[in-house]
Amino acid sequence: MSLSHRIILPFAIVSLALLVACGNNGAPKPNSNGYTNSDLNGTYVFSFAGSDVNLNAGTESFFAIAGTLTADGSGNISGGTVDINDANLGGTGVFTAQALTASTYSINSDGHGTGTLMTPQGNFGIDFTLTSDSHGLIMRFDNGGSGSGTLDLQGSATQGSLTSLAFTMFGTEFNSDLGVNPVGTVGAFALNGSGTMTSGLEDFNDTGSSAGISDLALSGNLVLTSGTNGTAAFNTSFGDLTFDVWVVDSTHLKLIETDTTSGLALAGDAFPEQSTFTAGQLVFSVAGADSGLVAGTPLPFVAGGYVTTDANGNLSSGTEDFNDGGNANTVSPFTGTCNATAPFVGDRCQLTLTAFTNGLSTSLTFAAYPSTAGVLLLEDDSAGSFLQGAAYAQLATSFGTPEAYGFNLTGFNDDATAGADGKVDQVGEFNATSSNLTGVVDENDVAALQTSSSLSGTYAPDSPVTGRGSISVTTPRTFVGSLALEYYVIDSSSTLLIEGDTDQVTSGVFELQSAPGASVSKSQRAGATGASSVMALVRPFGKSKMAAKRRGH
Repeated sequence: MSLSHRIILPFAIVSLALLVACGNNGAPKPNSNGYTNSDLNGTYVFSFAGSDVNLNAGTESFFAIAGTLTADGSGNISGGTVDINDANLGGTGVFTAQALTASTYSINSDGHGTGTLMTPQGNFGIDFTLTSDSHGLIMRFDNGGSGSGTLDLQGSATQGSLTSLAFTMFGTEFNSDLGVNPVGTVGAFALNGSGTMTSGLEDFNDTGSSAGISDLALSGNLVLTSGTNGTAAFNTSFGDLTFDVWVVDSTHLKLIETDTTSGLALAGDAFPEQSTFTAGQLVFSVAGADSGLVAGTPLPFVAGGYVTTDANGNLSSGTEDFNDGGNANTVSPFTGTCNATAPFVGDRCQLTLTAFTNGLSTSLTFAAYPSTAGVLLLEDDSAGSFLQGAAYAQLATSFGTPEAYGFNLTGFNDDATAGADGKVDQVGEFNATSSNLTGVVDENDVAALQTSSSLSGTYAPDSPVTGRGSISVTTPRTFVGSLALEYYVIDSSSTLLIEGDTDQVTSGVFELQSAPGASVSKSQRAGATGASSVMALVRPFGKSKMAAKRRGH
C-alpha cells in the first residue's frame, strides 16, 4: 500500500481502547454477557473521525461524521440524519443533513456488533461495542477508511441549560493537493439566554505551531433549533467557523464544522466548564506528533500517566509514560504550574510543565480548560509539536473483576511487512479475571479489515497501587508479535491506555459493561467521551517510518 498519509491527531474527542491481535485467529466464541439486538433501541447520537482512503487516487484525507441513527431493537436501522466532512467525497467536501436509509445491524451476546450506515454520499460500515443500552464505542469498518468515536442514546437540552461550555476539537487544514496539516482547538465560552456568547477564549495549534493563535478572544453563538440539535458560530482572529450541533444531553454536545471557506475541517465535543481543577490525583493521556523529523516528517507521539494537582492546577509528583515514534520510555517526576488567564480567570489557565517530554523537549506548555469531562488540553508552545488530550480526576485505583469491558483503540501503525502504513483502529470486548483478559476484537488497519480475532493477555497493577499498571496481550499478531500497554484507572468504569510497542503508537480506553438493559451514568459517559474524542491519532504531516528509522535512538 502506497498512500499519501498526511494527518495526525486526537478526536473529540475528548475514542479509545485496548490494542489486540491484528491477525484473524479463527472465530472465537464471544463472551456470553447477555446482549442482543434489543439493546440497541432508540435514537443515538454518534460521531467518528479518522482517515478516508481514495484507493483510485492513492490519497487519504481527514474525515468526520456526526449525527443520529435510529435502531428498532430488532436489527434494523430505520433512519437518522448525519453530517459528513470529507474532502475525498468531492465538491466542497461538506455534506449536511444527509438522511440515513434503511439498513441492518447485528449484536453478539458480548455486546460487540456490526452494521451499515447508508447515506446519499455512500455507505459506511460500522463496528461497535455496547457498554450499556445507552452508550457504546464505535469505529468505521469498511474498505474506504478508518476512524473511531462514540455513540450515546439521545436525550435533549434547553437553551437555558447551556450557560458556559468548554470544548475540544481536532481536524485538519487542507492544502491544494488534499494533503492536510493537523489543527486542534480548545476553548470555553459563556452564553446568554438567546445563545449569544458573552465572553470566551480559544486556542489553536496549527501543524505544531501556536504562534499568534493562542489565547484568542472568542465571540459568536450556539443556538439550539430544537432540543436535539442546533448550530454554532465561532469567531476569532484565526477565522470565522460554523458548526452543526448534535445534542446528547445538557452535559454533552457534539460539533462538526460545516463551512466551506475556512480551509479547515474540525469536529469535537463540548461539556459544561468548571472554574477549578479537582484537587487530588489526575490521570491523563495526550496524543499527536513530536517536533523531531524523520525524512522531514514529525513522528506520532502518545503519553499517559498520573500527577497530583491542587484546585488551581499546580502539579507535583507526576509520572509520564510515552511512546515517541516507537520509542517508549518513562519520566518521573514532572511538575507544573498553571496561571489563570483573563477574562476567564479560573476557567482557562496556561499550564507550564517541567521535565515533561514530547520526545525531544522537556519544557512544554498547554492551554488547559477544566470541564465536567476532564481538563481539556492543547499544547500551545514553540516546541513545534502537536499534543492534544485530557486529564481526569482519579476516583479509583483499580478496575473491577470479574467484569466485562468494551474497548476501543486508535492510533498509527507502521507495519511495512503487513503492507499497512497508517491509521489503525480496534473495537472489541474482553472479560477480566484477577489477572487475565479474554475476548474478541475487530481491527481496521487503513481499510484492511480483520474480524473476530481472539484476545488474550494478562495485566498487573503497580506496587504500591497508584491506578497505573501494565497489560501484556499475548495472543500472537501475524506480523509484530505480542503487545505491551500501560493503563491508568479513571474510576470504576473507565480506564485510559497507551501502547509501548515499536511499530504502533496508539491510545485508547476501556469501559465497564453494564448488564444488558441498564443505562450508563452520565459520569461514565463523560469520562469515556473525553478520552475518546481527544485521542483519535491519525497519520502525521507527511510520509514516514518509525522506530528503527528514528534519529539516532
